[in-house]
Amino acid sequence: MDEWDPENADPSQQVGARHHTVPAFYLRRFANSQNQLWVRDRRSPMPGLRKESDLAIRDFYTFQNIHGEPDGRMEQLLQRVEGSAASALRRVTSSVTWGRPITPVDKADLCIFVSFQYVRGLRKRREIELMSDFYVRLMQLNNPVGAGRREVAAYRDMLRDFRTLEVTSHPNEHVSLLGKLAEPLTEHLLQRPMTVIQLTDGSLLTCDEPVVTFDDEEDTPDPVIPPARRRTRSRRRRGQREIRQTRSLIQIQNTRDRGLARVDEIVMPVGRRTLLVFSHPAAARPSHFRMSPEDSHEAAEEVNKRMLAQAYFMAFAHPDDRHLLVDPLPEVGPLFRVGGVHPEQGRIAGAAPSHLRPELFGRR
Repeated sequence: MDEWDPENADPSQQVGARHHTVPAFYLRRFANSQNQLWVRDRRSPMPGLRKESDLAIRDFYTFQNIHGEPDGRMEQLLQRVEGSAASALRRVTSSVTWGRPITPVDKADLCIFVSFQYVRGLRKRREIELMSDFYVRLMQLNNPVGAGRREVAAYRDMLRDFRTLEVTSHPNEHVSLLGKLAEPLTEHLLQRPMTVIQLTDGSLLTCDEPVVTFDDEEDTPDPVIPPARRRTRSRRRRGQREIRQTRSLIQIQNTRDRGLARVDEIVMPVGRRTLLVFSHPAAARPSHFRMSPEDSHEAAEEVNKRMLAQAYFMAFAHPDDRHLLVDPLPEVGPLFRVGGVHPEQGRIAGAAPSHLRPELFGRR
């Protein structure tokens, strides 16, 4: 990706604009000549045709800067990421250059793009909101020790409030984490062999969370730890003994996958019959590969099944592939699995979100 100076960029650009959480250039790879897609939206009872320009959210990446003003520079950065990735994707999938080694620059641009796509969506923002809510509950809803009647009464009032209230982080929290989350993911993807796979038959769909993983052990998630406590050692200082403290060990697992560093393959559909695959770092894979018709059908079925299971709000297909989106999307389950906490805390933190839509800039 070309160098870009955010300090001298105009923060007012892209403020008030509609931002794609799934890039427009990417959606067009699944669209017809009129830039239309067949869309299954869980908020609508029936699928239908939508233009890619309509599949955007106003000010999704706008944030409030240190001057208290709306700032659109994150959307500007993402546009640069998308522009570099679009050019690289055209080169690595072109029939003219098919089979040629992928250049380090093109691979880097695609790794950056996939990394940002993994962390930029509605699900990730909702995950951050739920983590904020869970953190406040852990910090505030501990049983008062050695407290009087007033403190106990106030604590019980707080419990009643938290049954109906939810703490929600500002959209700034998500936007501020995008680069920090994407950078280590990019470094990891660069260590994996990247292969462009062409299907000779069948069709692929995609969704608003288009990066999926495949792993032999994914059906058996790691067990979460039981409630555990660790006591810190007390020390004597100047004749006084410090109060012995007890710390709880808490484990939180994302239900989307077992972690990108541990899975066998990371896969992203980049067209109706094209897959971008990052294999295990120890694997030896070619840069380009064409599947037989039989293998293509099997691969498309597996990827499409995973896409539908992972879709947060929407799944997309080419209008000629409407048969891929006949059934409603599966329900979204809990976003986290929690261990090491009181069962009631684990039940709250590990439950399916009460609502799926996260907070948007200036509105909910």
